Amino acid sequence: MAEDRQPDSERAENLLRSSNLFRATSTRRTFMTRLMAASGGVALGAGVGGGLLLKSGVGAVAHADGVDPVVAFGNAAVGAERIAVAFYANALGDSSAYGVASDEAKGTLLNSSHRLYFSTARRQEQDHQDTLVSLGLSFPYHVFSFPAGTFDSARNMLAFGEQLEGIFIGAYLGAIKAAASETNTFIAEAAAQILGVECEHRVLIRDIAGEDPPNNRVFEGNLSANGSTVYASAGDAVNALLALGVGVVS
Repeated sequence: MAEDRQPDSERAENLLRSSNLFRATSTRRTFMTRLMAASGGVALGAGVGGGLLLKSGVGAVAHADGVDPVVAFGNAAVGAERIAVAFYANALGDSSAYGVASDEAKGTLLNSSHRLYFSTARRQEQDHQDTLVSLGLSFPYHVFSFPAGTFDSARNMLAFGEQLEGIFIGAYLGAIKAAASETNTFIAEAAAQILGVECEHRVLIRDIAGEDPPNNRVFEGNLSANGSTVYASAGDAVNALLALGVGVVS
C-alpha cells in the first residue's frame, strides 16, 4: 500500500517546492504528509475537479452538485486570490494575468514605501493562489474587472481594497469553520495561515489610508460588531465579491 501512495507523495512534495511559503524542506514535508492523510493517499488533483462555481443568470453563483463544502471553499479561494493579485497589480499600475489593462492605475497612487507594501502583498496573494492550485484546487474563471473609478484615486482604491480584504477574511473564516465541522484539521490550518496574512493586508491598507486606528478590531469575525461576515458557504463569499462590483471577464 505504501508503494501505491509514493507517486502521489512525490507529486505533492514537488509541487510544494515552487511555493515561497514552503521552501523549507521540513515545512513542505509536514504539509505534504497532512495532505496525503487528509486525502486518504489519493492526489487531490484527481479528486477535486474543476467547475465548482458556475455563473447562472445575472451574476448568480451556485455550487455544482455533489461538491464537498470544504473543497468548495478551497476552490473559491483560488478565485479570490486571483482577484487579489489583480487588485494589487492594478493599484501599482502593473499588468497581471488576472486583470484587464483598462483597470490599471494611470497615475501613481502610492508613495515608494506604500508601493513596497502593495508589491509584497501582490506576491503573497500570488503565492497563495499557486499553492492552492498545486494542491489540486481550481476555479473556472481567471480574469476579473473592477468597478469604474476604483483606481482613479488613492482614496477610491484604498476604500475598495479594505472592503475586498474584509470579504477575503470572512471567506477564510468560513472555510475554517467548515473544515472544523468536518474535523479536517489540514484544511483548517492552511486556511488559518492564509487568513492571518489577509488580516495584515487589511490593516496595512487602513494605515495607508490614515484610518485611526488601523487595527480597529478585537475579533476578525462575528464576535466584533465591526468584524467581517463569516460566510456560510463558498457561494456566499463569491456572491459578496460580485456584489462589491468585481466582474468576471473570462
